[in-house]
Order: sequence, then C-alpha cells, then structure tokens
Amino acid sequence: MDQRRAKKQSLDNMPEDLRMVIVSKVGANSALDYFNAIIASKSLCFRFDNRFIARDLNLEPLVKKPAQAKRYRSLMDSCLQANNVHAHFVTGMLQYFDSPNQFLGMHHLRIASKAGHLQGRYVYGVLLMAIGQTEKGVRIINKLTDEKGIETVKNCI
Repeated sequence: MDQRRAKKQSLDNMPEDLRMVIVSKVGANSALDYFNAIIASKSLCFRFDNRFIARDLNLEPLVKKPAQAKRYRSLMDSCLQANNVHAHFVTGMLQYFDSPNQFLGMHHLRIASKAGHLQGRYVYGVLLMAIGQTEKGVRIINKLTDEKGIETVKNCI
C-alpha cells in the first residue's frame, strides 16, 4: 500500500457508534483521560450526559472523597440516571452521612453493593450492623472476605 495514499484514521473519521464505544472505554478507565480526549477533539460530542458514557465513567476520585461530588451535581445526576455504580456509592455516602435522608443513602449503598462495588459492599454491611441488622451485615462482610480475601476488606477499612 502506498503510504502517501493511505488515509489516516482518526476519531473524527470513524463512525459515531464506534467512536462512542472507544470514548466510553477511555472513560471507564480514567475520567481524566476521558476529559482529555473530549478536549482534544472538538467533533466528539459525547458529553457525560450521554447514557452510554455516564454508565461506565470512572468516578474513582469521587469515591475516595465523596464530599467533592457536591461540586459536580450535573455529572452525578447523569451518572445516577445511567445507573453508574460509583455514582450510587458516592450518593449513598452523601445521603447517609450528610443529609437527613439516611434511608435513601442505604438504598444507594445497597445498589452499589449488589452491583459488586467493593467499598459499597463493605460500607453497606457495616451500616447494617450499626442499625441493628447485625446478622445480615455480618453475612455481607463474611461473604466479601471469603470472595475477595481479608486484604480487600482491610483496604476498604
């Protein structure tokens, strides 16, 4: 193939559905990489309010510091609507510890726990024990320990 005639493939030249898959995978790996990809190519119109992107977007920085999510309300709302597991965990933490609606916080933590979010499972189990549902909480923590090991539980602490 003649190198001079070879058409350069860029994200701008790809079909939109293929670009969406690529950008969502980038966002699932790192939110920072996602935002850098969007900034680098003006033609990418895949904002975080796109359900496909919001579902997989990695919100790990907000998982580590849930209180910062208050600054990103529209991002969190989009991710919650897309059923993003990290968004459920962060919202659950904020609702349980920083608002009068602890029931809603437990609801979001339960969703994160059921979806396999490790910190969500741990926090949900501990909170169940704290509110008097000791047996159920112990079962969740024991199952987490059996499946993932004691080191995972220590990291969650």
